[in-house]
Amino acid sequence: MPVETKKVLWTVISVGLFLVVFFGTALLLFAPRKGAPQAPAAIGNEAPPRAAEPDEYLRNPVPAPPPVQPPSSGEVVVVYGENPPAAALPGPAGSPAPASPATPAAQPGAALPAPAKSGTYAPAAAAPASKAPAPPSSQAPKPKTVTVTEWWIQASSPTSRTRAESLQAELARQGLSSVITLKDVDGTTHYRVRIGPYTTEKEALGWRDRIRALPDCAEAYVSKTTVQRTM
Repeated sequence: MPVETKKVLWTVISVGLFLVVFFGTALLLFAPRKGAPQAPAAIGNEAPPRAAEPDEYLRNPVPAPPPVQPPSSGEVVVVYGENPPAAALPGPAGSPAPASPATPAAQPGAALPAPAKSGTYAPAAAAPASKAPAPPSSQAPKPKTVTVTEWWIQASSPTSRTRAESLQAELARQGLSSVITLKDVDGTTHYRVRIGPYTTEKEALGWRDRIRALPDCAEAYVSKTTVQRTM
């Protein structure tokens, strides 16, 4: 075996022995001894609080402290319910109980005293009765009949009901309301398309000139009628 190889081998063995001795000594010094109390692990140099277990209170109940005795110089009596008689309350020794005023007994045959009057009683005034509404008068105003003069514009007078209704629809599109009346002339029925009524002849003539410009209304004219109206 070469000499240099022997040197390397001895160096490795020496270093290994040194490490074994070093770690063995440290293990003996810092190893926990048997029977020594072990402290709980701490995080951040603070020991975690130990939570109390409910079973410990059941296994080892803590007796309640004895009641404190009141001082012997005096006694305190607490009575619940109705007021006790004065003789039952504590007080100075030998002091007599306060006497209650005696109520005189009622003698047989004696009249009882009348109660004191606090004031005279005055009945309240009665409210006036409301008057019943008067019945409506049985005499109703009589209707009044008056004579009224009206003017109508006769736009056309066809013998066909279909043409009369078509003209009435055309007048409605122009904003004019009209009525269709029947009239027999020599056994022929005419359907008169009339617009109105107007209260004055001047107003009726003004509308007649406008209506004559519509189709089938070139011969439109104004007629005067007198009717009886009830007002």
